[in-house]
Amino acid sequence: MNILSEIISAAVNGDTITLEKDRIYHVRQDDCITLNGYYCSNTAKKHENPNGRRDTAIFLKNKKDITIDGNGASLIIHGKMTPFLFDNCENISVINLTVDYACPTMSEFRVLSNDHGECVIRINDECLYRIEDNTIVWMGEDDLSGKPYWQDCHNGNRRHFKIYDPSTDLTRDSGRADIDFESVEEIAPNTLKVILKNKNADLPQGVIVQTRNIVRDHTGSLFQNCKNLFFRNLHIRFMHGLGMVSQYCENICYRDCFFTPSDGRTVASTADFFQFSGCKGNIILENIEAKGAHDDYVNVHGTHLRITERYKNQVTVRFMHDESWGFDAFFVGDTVDFIRYDTLIPYFTSKVTGVKRLNDTDILLTLDAVPDSAVIGKDVLENATYTPNLTVRGCRFGSTSGRGILCTTRGRVVIENNHFEKLWGPALLIEDDCNFWFESGYTTNISFIGNNVDHCDHHITYDGAPVIRYTPKVLNETEGIYVHKKLTVKGNIFRNPVCDSHSIHLEHLCEAIIENNSFDAPFNITSHNVGSITDRGNTVSTDNEDLR
Repeated sequence: MNILSEIISAAVNGDTITLEKDRIYHVRQDDCITLNGYYCSNTAKKHENPNGRRDTAIFLKNKKDITIDGNGASLIIHGKMTPFLFDNCENISVINLTVDYACPTMSEFRVLSNDHGECVIRINDECLYRIEDNTIVWMGEDDLSGKPYWQDCHNGNRRHFKIYDPSTDLTRDSGRADIDFESVEEIAPNTLKVILKNKNADLPQGVIVQTRNIVRDHTGSLFQNCKNLFFRNLHIRFMHGLGMVSQYCENICYRDCFFTPSDGRTVASTADFFQFSGCKGNIILENIEAKGAHDDYVNVHGTHLRITERYKNQVTVRFMHDESWGFDAFFVGDTVDFIRYDTLIPYFTSKVTGVKRLNDTDILLTLDAVPDSAVIGKDVLENATYTPNLTVRGCRFGSTSGRGILCTTRGRVVIENNHFEKLWGPALLIEDDCNFWFESGYTTNISFIGNNVDHCDHHITYDGAPVIRYTPKVLNETEGIYVHKKLTVKGNIFRNPVCDSHSIHLEHLCEAIIENNSFDAPFNITSHNVGSITDRGNTVSTDNEDLR
């Protein structure tokens, strides 16, 4: 075991662990802690990580009142891993620490020239590769046996590509057809001449191609069944698979943290930055600098499990999405809501009196009552106990190929004094569904106050490119029946719409208050099945100096 893992593993309740000041701790996948049975929401499919394997550097289980003070130290990862894994812990703090990969699993190269599909590209110095069968094989460092920790063919069907343009600071999707190579020749170290299969590919000089394997076999961290987690002055330079994942935790705070790529890179995560799945209590993100995600920055949700069988006061429920399975979603004493599959409306509330996991996808729940009206095979259950409050304050979310904040929790949500700039999608997205991603649930009170929103939804992911969007996946609507309750959008500044006007799009919402916002172009509110919309005190000015 490496020295860092030994130090952390030796901690006892009440300890403060102070690392050596400014030291660089190297942790290899060969000498880290290997665990099994840790299944994670929104990550790998069964065949991709069947045993729930987690290679980790910092592991705490059943611990309380521990502070890990990095003291300016850095954790450098060699291979692939989930650097932090906390299980059933309470009152844990991590401060003053940097985490990075020696060889990121996201490969990058710059297009130096493109002459009708004949390109010269320059590969980032930290990215390892070899040329094989007229294409590139991306790979990690060698393990102790001399074989790469990971390797993957550039033209393979699991590769995903994004194009980042430094001149505009925008990131967009790219299909594999535009990036596949017909031939590859190395003309200097890290410099290749490649012939594109598609001679007309939209790959201009100066852009940076970001490419990764789509498998989410690890995360930036995994925290499960924990209470009172605190992170301050944490610098995360790269995360593999998915970001900082918390599931069925209570009270989590990130304050004064940096989630940005190291110098010379443009990506800090191969997917989301913050994923909160089935949490409760208070989630707080304050003064976070974030840039370079390959998906959304913040996603707060629960999980809808489909009812597959009923036996008097018992039901069997099932994880439906193939990237969420294997973890505990209900506990004795929890309150659950029965949700109608086509309207997303709860119609019955019950208490959990017994839980039995039948397999990785099915759970037998004993309840104090089961409604006769439950539609077996279609309706779903949501754990109403694990629905947190969310505060996002004073953060800066920079260029990304994802959205800003996705939030489906019935807790109080306050999003204030943040800056959202050049996001691929909207700054705020509110959905809820029980037929697709199965991410629950409805919202009751969301305040979006005092934020700066600049050039967001540049990919135009929805008609009119709305920077705030409510689109719950309702299959059978009834006028006057609403999924979501209240939205307040107040005192914000909206700049640089990607279409001719700013847009806010609302569906299946009871009440919206849009007031005292400033726009640098005309704005419109589009709606469908919305109870009431208050539009007052909003101003339009073409002079940015007037937008204060």
